Amino acid sequence: MARTRRELLQDGARLGAAAVVGGAYLGTAPAGAATAAPYATGFRSLTSEVRVPALHVDGALPRWLNGVLVRNGPALFEIGEQQLNHWFDGLAMLHGFAFGDGRVSYANRFLRSSQHDAWKRTGKMKYSEFGTDPCRAIFSGVTTLPVLGTVPNANVSIERLGTRFRALTELPVPVRFDPRSLKTLGADAEAAPNGRLGTAHPHHDPRTGQRFSYELELVPPSGLRVLVQGRDGTRRELAFVPQDRPGYLHSFALTPRYVAVFTQPFGFDLTKFLSPQRGPIVTNFAWDARQPSRVVLVDRARGGVAATIEVDPFFVFHNINAFEDARGRVVVDVCAHHDDGIVQALYLKNLRRAGVRVPQATPRRLTLDPASGKAEVRDLAEGNFELPRTDYDRMNAREYRYAYGVGVKDPARSGFIDRISKLDIKAERLTHWDERGAYPGEPVFVRRPGGGRGEDDGVLLSVVLDAPARTSYLLVLDARDLREIARARVPHHIPFGFHGLYAS
Repeated sequence: MARTRRELLQDGARLGAAAVVGGAYLGTAPAGAATAAPYATGFRSLTSEVRVPALHVDGALPRWLNGVLVRNGPALFEIGEQQLNHWFDGLAMLHGFAFGDGRVSYANRFLRSSQHDAWKRTGKMKYSEFGTDPCRAIFSGVTTLPVLGTVPNANVSIERLGTRFRALTELPVPVRFDPRSLKTLGADAEAAPNGRLGTAHPHHDPRTGQRFSYELELVPPSGLRVLVQGRDGTRRELAFVPQDRPGYLHSFALTPRYVAVFTQPFGFDLTKFLSPQRGPIVTNFAWDARQPSRVVLVDRARGGVAATIEVDPFFVFHNINAFEDARGRVVVDVCAHHDDGIVQALYLKNLRRAGVRVPQATPRRLTLDPASGKAEVRDLAEGNFELPRTDYDRMNAREYRYAYGVGVKDPARSGFIDRISKLDIKAERLTHWDERGAYPGEPVFVRRPGGGRGEDDGVLLSVVLDAPARTSYLLVLDARDLREIARARVPHHIPFGFHGLYAS
């Protein structure tokens, strides 16, 4: 049952603030707490579902901010006695911040996935996740393949299709929910077969009403399938690219003419996957630095692969944006990691430990000539940059100047996200917001209604962990100069999540 702010404060009065923060809302302390990272609270479970009608606001929220920010991410990192291994494994929780008349309310709710329902019913983990499998004893050796539920643990991102809101993960099965109550409405597709992955970052073209996505077939016939869905819901295949060792994907890019898919040599080992020693899904991928990365350009109108262009190998979770320049070249901007080390670094045992450094990404531009197959690669600015956002509705698939993301102030000393960054592509520089003890999440850009003073005329919304207080707050920044406008405090911590969206 959801709990109100008054009930939370009454709990605090009865039990003491430390008891409330340390128990009901933080869940089990991670192992090795004595050497825990200063931000480790962000990787502790939140088990309570709450509803707070009005958050306390420091500063003044813009009166024009009238909508809802919905965030998605993991919130439960242990199921019964089984500890989940990877940040990507935690049970999904939705967090909603509703704005109006200069005020903001907050609510959260677990996504009722098959994994969640099994946890509540049996207290045990039943289904496979990215980096964790259930105890094999549950299945008595009947199968070595991942066990998938009909409603996936969709803990990565959110998309809006008209009035429908859907939570997404890297299985091609969206999960619908009500944006007002955050109530789960069920899977929006049939269960995914074993050996098929999808994207948590589909693209939408508001001009054509099309939705673009991909699916990765890991078992023969294996390869990359690029898909488009029209306004009427009809889905068709634009291209199928055969691949003996399909490379792990998380996102892709869109231009007016092309679907641009950056593939990397983090390849899938089918033999291992089909063996009794397969392990969780991520353990079946392996990095091969002898192989190049490639950008596959798929023709949006005619279908088929227009060009495949090779570049030196590096790893990408997130595309920033893409467009076509005056010479007909395709420009793809990404957050580039050196290799797959970032995947390994995001295991919870690493993230919770003090002194661990997480590999950082560089904002990088690939300028591709489909006619010649040549590529120019350069970094967009000095520094690190991840979880990128733009003014998507206006600037996606168009030439743009600004992007917003997160980063690390001192990669040699600090292992996790501790600043919000603005990328100015024209000036080739990053500017930042940071505060001691503050660990922000992805900044979501919200354009000022009728704003015509520039591409960055709006605000950024980010959920920030206040590590010393062991609570979180919603931070509102002016996107033009990263000046703080307001912050709204939540009476508990919000575990580090991934992505969200703002809807008016």
